[in-house]
Amino acid sequence: MMDFLSLAAAFVSPEMATCRTIVDFAEAAEHRRWQVINDGVMGGLSQGELFTREDRLVFAGTINTNGGGFSSIRRRVGDGLFDGATTLRVTMLGDARSYQLSLRSDVTWRGRSVAYRATLRPQDQGDDWSVATVSLSRLQPSVFGQRVRAPSFDPTRTQSIGFIIADGQDGPFDLSIRKIEVC
Repeated sequence: MMDFLSLAAAFVSPEMATCRTIVDFAEAAEHRRWQVINDGVMGGLSQGELFTREDRLVFAGTINTNGGGFSSIRRRVGDGLFDGATTLRVTMLGDARSYQLSLRSDVTWRGRSVAYRATLRPQDQGDDWSVATVSLSRLQPSVFGQRVRAPSFDPTRTQSIGFIIADGQDGPFDLSIRKIEVC
């Protein structure tokens, strides 16, 4: 006869049992590790900013597709943080706009850093916090938003994590992030 813990373990997927938090915005200093990159680097007019509200990072601003059309945030990560990871989970509160996860490693294409991206698809689109899960094996390599031929993403070589909004729509955006986990 199985004891309670053995029985409970049988119903928990291995992925859920091995997740670890890599970014928690309840930590006061975490928001200072992030930087904003707007399309102004390419002559665009979009504006994004970061601030904290309670236990979350807020990434908000306005997208202007005249001459650009994106705003992003990024943070460097330490060696080994993604080792053994197959998925990434983001606890988020969005505004119904389309955001992408963007991971970078040391891979380049024609001298440019390759961004490995996937659209965040929250499991619950309600008015409350939801979780978006991204399979690291399904990330698509791109440079300046255009797909490129590059090796598959290798989690052991992760150098930065970020989020980008480049959905082709003018107007305000507002994304809150509470926690990021690797599984």
